[in-house]
Formats: sequence, C-alpha cells, structure tokens
Amino acid sequence: MTSELNFLKRGLSGSQIEGLKKLAASPTDYWWREVLESKDLLLAVRNGYLNAYVKGQSVFKIGFGKGSSGSEPRLAIHYKYLVKPALETRDPYVSFNGTKFDLEPEDIINTEYESKLTLPQLIKTAARFAGPEKSGVHKIARKEPKVVDLEIAFTKAGENGDLSAPRMDIAVLVPGKPGKAELVFCEAKCADNPELWGLEKLPKGVKSLTPPERLSAVIAQVRKYEQFIQAEETQEGLIEGYVRVCRNLVEISSQIPGRPVDDLVRQVAEGKVELNIHPRVYLLIYDFGQDEKDGKIKSKRQQLKEAGVRTVAKGKPGDFRLADDVLSEMKKWTGSNA
Repeated sequence: MTSELNFLKRGLSGSQIEGLKKLAASPTDYWWREVLESKDLLLAVRNGYLNAYVKGQSVFKIGFGKGSSGSEPRLAIHYKYLVKPALETRDPYVSFNGTKFDLEPEDIINTEYESKLTLPQLIKTAARFAGPEKSGVHKIARKEPKVVDLEIAFTKAGENGDLSAPRMDIAVLVPGKPGKAELVFCEAKCADNPELWGLEKLPKGVKSLTPPERLSAVIAQVRKYEQFIQAEETQEGLIEGYVRVCRNLVEISSQIPGRPVDDLVRQVAEGKVELNIHPRVYLLIYDFGQDEKDGKIKSKRQQLKEAGVRTVAKGKPGDFRLADDVLSEMKKWTGSNA
C-alpha cells in the first residue's frame, strides 16, 4: 500500500498478536482474558492497536509497547471511565475543611485493576455516557457475528490541510456469489436524528443554496461515503486491510474458549473466499413506532430510494439481523450496483 493510502491500513502485526496470546495465557495478569470473556465489550481492530467499545463509547485503547519479548499490550483509558459507578448512589458533594477535601482517591476512582471487579465497573460507567444512536449501533453489532468493524474512521489530510474523515458506523460481511464475500458499510440513524430530515450544511464560502441545489443532509452524507469507497485505490486498500482484520479476529478468538467467530469471517481470513467491497452504503434507521413506520418513515424511505439510497428500517435496534437484512434489501435493487 502506498504511503498516500496508509490511512486505510488495518491490522495487528504477528508480534502484537503474540503479545496478546501470551497475556491471555498469563497466570497473573487477568485483564485481557476478562476483556475477551466479556459479552458487553466489542473489539475493533485498528492500525496497530485495538479499541474496546461499550454502547458506542471507546472505553479504552489497547496499544503496544516494545519490551524485551516484543510488542507488549498497553492499555490506555480516559480518566472519566475510572470513576466508580457506585458514586451515583451517594451524596455527590465532598466536604472541605479549608485546607483539605475529605475523600480518598481510591473511593472515587479505580486506581488498580482487580479481577472480576474493575472491568464491570468500567463498563457500567462508560454506558452512562452513551446516547441512543450509538447504543443502537452496539445492539445491532452485538447480535450480528458477521460485523467486523464499528465506529469506523478514515482520516487523511486534504490539499488545503483540512482533515477529511469519512466516519461510518458498522462494517458487516455478507455472502456474495460462490467463492466471494462482500464487505458492506452501514450508517446508523435514530428516526429523530436531524440529519435524516434536514438539509446538508453549506460549503465554505457559500452563503445560500436552495433545493434542489442543496441536498438532504443524509443523502449528501451517504453519497460522500459511497464516492470514497468506490474509488479504485480505496477499494484495494480496504480489501487488504479487512482481510487482515478478519485474520486478526480469528487469531484473537483462538486465545480463549467461548469466543467464536462467524464462519464467513474465518473463510475470508483463510483466503477461502475472495473479499470485495460493496459499492453502496446502507442506511440503518431505528427507534420509531408503528405509526411512524407507516407514516413519515415510509415516506422518508421512498424519498431516499428515489435518490438511490439503500435503507433498512426497524422499530428497535435489537430487531436487526444485519447481514440478512442487507441481503434482503440488496435483492430489491437490480443491476450491477445492487
């Protein structure tokens, strides 16, 4: 991959995977093994590190430091997640005697890792910061074993120095033609998200535009994403990166019993099926009632369909079966870009 496409890179090195494997087998360090055992954490493979998510919140990052035995896992966490969740049930005010605050740091935040205790506390605290949209993404991804990435950002510097950052919510594998699989990127919106109903932001230097010159915000967003993933050089970089991601997910799953990976993920990792990048981004809409489904959501989906945007809509995020839902929607579209 050329240096211009380094922002597409995904995956852990062999020495990094080996560092995680040794940690999983350690008789004294428990945290990585407990991360693997957790049903509440979703792991995302980045370029040389991992992110652990709870309801859309990146609770911590697992990077790697250079030790005598190679790359050694190093956890970094935002301090706000170290606050103990039990504080919610206590008086939040701390007494002050003029020189000293009446508290012990260990009573307020986690300063050490205790097996079976600290990780659940971190997860519970992180969940408090989650909004409904990201919580929905978590529910969808948690129920779909073919999801291989979430909270996806591709950031590069533009010609004017600005950062261009396509950010998509979920990447899911779906079976394609015999011997092939497709990676489909999805964007998720709650039904009340203003981007679903409003117009796109005005470009810099432009004072006013009126429809049809000015697109619906969500249509403009999806088209921007599709333009990005359809570029030939982008597709090559994404394929290379996500084959490595699948391989890493298989390697990580082997470190502890009870953390299986989907067979399609394994087939991509082993090169038994060829991975392609689906050219369309699917818009997931949720958190609405039956009246909305038959009314404004139905109307909005028709509007989006006329604009070429593929959608999957469910009243509750827990109702999604993402890979099957995407495949079902694909069948409704004809032509080579279905």
